Amino acid sequence: PGTGSFFMLGFILLAGYGVLKATAHTKLLNFSSNLGSLAVFVFSGATWWAVGLAMAVAQVAGAALGARLAMRVGARLIKPLLVTTSTLMAARLLWQVWG
Repeated sequence: PGTGSFFMLGFILLAGYGVLKATAHTKLLNFSSNLGSLAVFVFSGATWWAVGLAMAVAQVAGAALGARLAMRVGARLIKPLLVTTSTLMAARLLWQVWG
């Protein structure tokens, strides 16, 4: 969890992309890494097809909703969500280590 946030921050900070362009490129990288993971798990025989398909449907629905919102509202929505998500993820990781 959170890979997309790190990809997005990398595109913004390292490549100098704008928020919308970084978001679009992040979707492609995240999808590619998911396909690579699927190939590894299928090859190893450790694939939970029902869970994976349910998660894929939910991910596609969430990505479609997010893309529509990003196109309609733009960076006004994406930036606060990115900061909030990253902050909550960091807090959760710190809680797991020290909580």
